[in-house]
Amino acid sequence: MNDTAGRLTAALADRYRIDRELGQGGMATVYLAHDLRHNRPVAIKVLRPELAAALGADRFLREIETTANLRHPNILPLYDSGALTTQDSRLLFYVMPFVDGESLRDRLNREKQLSIPDALQLAREVADALGYAHSRGVIHRDIKPENILLERGHAVVADFGIARAIAEGTRPEGKLTQTGMAIGTPAYMSPEQSVGESGLDARSDLYALGCVLYEMLAGEPPYSGPTAQAIIAKRFMEPVPRISTLRDTVTPTLEATITRALAKSPTDRFATAEEFSAALQAPADATLRPAGIQEFWVAVLPFKAGGASADLAALAEGLTEEIMTGLSRFSYLRVVARGSTSVGARYMIEGSLRQAGSALRVSVHLADTSSGAHLWAETYDRPFQPENIFALQDELVPRIVSTIADAHGILPHTMSEALRSRDPGQLSPYEAVLRSFGYGYRMTPEEHAAVRACLERAVQQAPGYADAWGMLSIVYAEEFSNGFNPRPDPLGRALVAARRAADAAPSSALAYNALARALFFRKEFQAFRTAADRAIALNPMNGPTVAGLGGMMAYAGDWEYGCAQVERALRLNPQHPGGYWFALFYNAYRQGDYRGALSVGLKINLPDFFAYHEAMASVYGQLGDSEAAGRSVRELLRLKPDFVESAREEIGKWFDRDCTEHLIDGLRKAGLEIPPRGN
Repeated sequence: MNDTAGRLTAALADRYRIDRELGQGGMATVYLAHDLRHNRPVAIKVLRPELAAALGADRFLREIETTANLRHPNILPLYDSGALTTQDSRLLFYVMPFVDGESLRDRLNREKQLSIPDALQLAREVADALGYAHSRGVIHRDIKPENILLERGHAVVADFGIARAIAEGTRPEGKLTQTGMAIGTPAYMSPEQSVGESGLDARSDLYALGCVLYEMLAGEPPYSGPTAQAIIAKRFMEPVPRISTLRDTVTPTLEATITRALAKSPTDRFATAEEFSAALQAPADATLRPAGIQEFWVAVLPFKAGGASADLAALAEGLTEEIMTGLSRFSYLRVVARGSTSVGARYMIEGSLRQAGSALRVSVHLADTSSGAHLWAETYDRPFQPENIFALQDELVPRIVSTIADAHGILPHTMSEALRSRDPGQLSPYEAVLRSFGYGYRMTPEEHAAVRACLERAVQQAPGYADAWGMLSIVYAEEFSNGFNPRPDPLGRALVAARRAADAAPSSALAYNALARALFFRKEFQAFRTAADRAIALNPMNGPTVAGLGGMMAYAGDWEYGCAQVERALRLNPQHPGGYWFALFYNAYRQGDYRGALSVGLKINLPDFFAYHEAMASVYGQLGDSEAAGRSVRELLRLKPDFVESAREEIGKWFDRDCTEHLIDGLRKAGLEIPPRGN
């Protein structure tokens, strides 16, 4: 163990155990350690002594603190930081999760070029992380392959805090005071950063991401040279080298997107990370979507702000961009990029903002351009304070996006209902996916059979279509969970289909939703939770995913967190089906709050679904309402004649032993003669 590690070990012995050195970079040495308080592996980065001396502890801790509250699935969080005074030096350190994987640099060293789908996926994940940080006033300043970690194939951006802290200690020419050390990495620095301009903004980070994407595709960065000065000179003097000359499978559209990201002037680049990500969506879809899959296009027109308020105009612009980004998370919708013509988009979203004193009214409506019909409109009245613009966006955007776009939203529901009268055997693969969304409203064996048949046909026609595989996996899991139209090994088929979906589209929330469901019913709860968290992180605006997986988290034992997710889903989309309420019903029931459970249960209202009557019979039995219990029992047995014989098995698919017996107790009180549990 070297001297620094020894001093660190001595100073932090009550909090961390230093195991070994992981590596050294230009700014810091990284150690693998064990967090003794929380029993978890961590990575501790210790700044180089000369860097620590130049920065000073106060500045370092102050600046890194501004990034400590960043919470995003593609940002490596900051666990801890501090300054330690040893006998002969000052150690500045910060602590992050240990990512048991490799960096993007490691992967590029091994593979040189990545597949186009993988490169686009990683670039969009980094763009999502940057967009989140930028919206909170944090610029990274050192995006490069070394700072992009790969965790289960997904990008996690590291070192937001250190890049900011070091940047705050620079001179105008970009050198750290007292050390002469350049901030940033020459191969990825924007022109304005490379000459030390002050006031860097988000577009500098996007330039660096453009360089990283270029390298992932071409196998080398756009500009290289023997010295930093040579690289900087090329960046100013030479045009962006054509990537298609290095890789001829890069399409003109993708090349134009990268060239724009690498524009020499910030004004010629993408203005925001969301805009860059949206521009990458079309080429990403083209690589992941099989030929012949034709989705509907949706255009988001710029929201209009009444009056001359700059704050209102900023909010209008922010809502437009974030709604567009939110819609792009739904794989079955195609979003017209900002600045593109809306011609050809079947659906149009428009909005307006009006302010009266401190009151704000946001009006949004959705229209079908082919028929001229107005499909949906909503008005949101909120107090308006300019300092709370981001909070207002964070509240409104998920509601608008989910209400329009999730599987039970206005658009998919309208499309799904229009397809119900069509012969399932005549549906295209895309139409089959839309048709399957209606199952959430009609959970019957007949609906299940129709949906399963058209999805099985869809994956035969388009074997690379991730959405069809994902929905088919969910439908296969329903064979097991509800006993609809059972065939051999439903969970095995569900798992295979989910993995086919994830292989076809590694960043698909629907694929991870399907995978999580299959793992839940297989009682593989640790793997279930990992997949469920990933599905929700990939699309936190998808109400069916949030509600369904939240309920399963509750049934797996995490009742508080799972029910909180369900409640969030209920707020997202008022068009949700009654099934969203099941988890809240069972949570009240298990706590003995039978009146509360009844109040929730009445909102489920799925009269053709046996599990609804099973739940209501249990709670009516506990309340001693024999007449209502009898009605529920009769409906339950009409829909599931063999329920008495299979009751414990059916309920045990979802719940642990205690919850199962508690529900059976209510069913017995409702009049069902369910035999006692065997030893």
